[in-house]
Amino acid sequence: MINEAARRRLHDIWNHLHDHPEPSMEEFATSAYLAGLLAEAGLEPRKFSDFPGFTVDAGEGIPRIGLRADMDALVQEVDGKRIAVHSCGHDANMAIVASVMLELAEQPEPLNGAVRAIFQPAEEAGNGAELVASLGVADGLEYLFGVHLRPQQELPAPCLAPAISHGACLFASGTITGEDHHGARPHLGANAVELALEISAGLQRIKVDPQIPSSAKMTMLHAGGSNLNVIPGSGCFGVDLRAQTNEAMATLRTGLVEVCRSVAANSGAEIRLDFRDEVPAAVIGHKAEAVLASSVTATLGREYLRPRIVTSGSDDFHFYTRQNPALQAAMLAVGANVQPGLHHPDMTFDGGAMERAVDVLLASCRQSLARSE
Repeated sequence: MINEAARRRLHDIWNHLHDHPEPSMEEFATSAYLAGLLAEAGLEPRKFSDFPGFTVDAGEGIPRIGLRADMDALVQEVDGKRIAVHSCGHDANMAIVASVMLELAEQPEPLNGAVRAIFQPAEEAGNGAELVASLGVADGLEYLFGVHLRPQQELPAPCLAPAISHGACLFASGTITGEDHHGARPHLGANAVELALEISAGLQRIKVDPQIPSSAKMTMLHAGGSNLNVIPGSGCFGVDLRAQTNEAMATLRTGLVEVCRSVAANSGAEIRLDFRDEVPAAVIGHKAEAVLASSVTATLGREYLRPRIVTSGSDDFHFYTRQNPALQAAMLAVGANVQPGLHHPDMTFDGGAMERAVDVLLASCRQSLARSE
């Protein structure tokens, strides 16, 4: 268990990060602050050259164990102003991982191997992990652990769960291109509003295994102008796709393409799709999950352990396993009595949850190093 000085340092780190939030791909001051702390402890952070973030290793040799911390805040309206807010708890994730690395750097006995921390930008944008994974910084790892606070309704404090089974997420922007025509002569062309509604209805007819949670819905539609006697031939729309497995997401994506192709063929209009911000579903490493579970039991007690969490939300953490399918990866779910909920600008949580997470991840790193010998 971490001592009182380590606890105070953990909360000091969190306080600084909480008071200095930065949005996706702007986390330069956050990176500099954390890298400075770790450098003062004798570690050697390596900054990414093209975007914020860095990696840092503790121990000797080639790292086999990894920790991921996401750094970005959300931009939300608070008191009438749009500002960056750490309403998803990434300030806690960073403080936890930084504290683990500082504890590893300061322990009197040499580590039985090396641990790498990845401080990653732009999780909220959905593509930060994909950029970082493409650099190969996790390719040599055998285990990768993430960490995230959970809402009270999902996992009450002081409990923890050894994995979070996130769903897949994919956004599509669509454009409908045709000719405007007179409101009195609808037979002369296609109505972009009606075509968009056909696409929206078609989404509900995509056949996905009913045993697998999924959803496909239109979330944006713009067509027409201030003249209500003009039938708009052109417009744009947005679609949000969610699925609990990557296979189900592939079905949804193919289904959307087919729906748009059919509507275009029947109407004569041109319909184009642009897919973006794809986030894969979790592929949980059973060995990594077992390490986290046994570490919760060993450090806190069996009564603190709960089964893995299943959520329809997504996290780009799972790009690391897409890049390296052999990687044993799991995200520690930390019951923290988050209220009113994640992404609420007034979000609060039980600060003691960070201390419990540090203890569990420290134990997990040591156990994994022993396993990877």
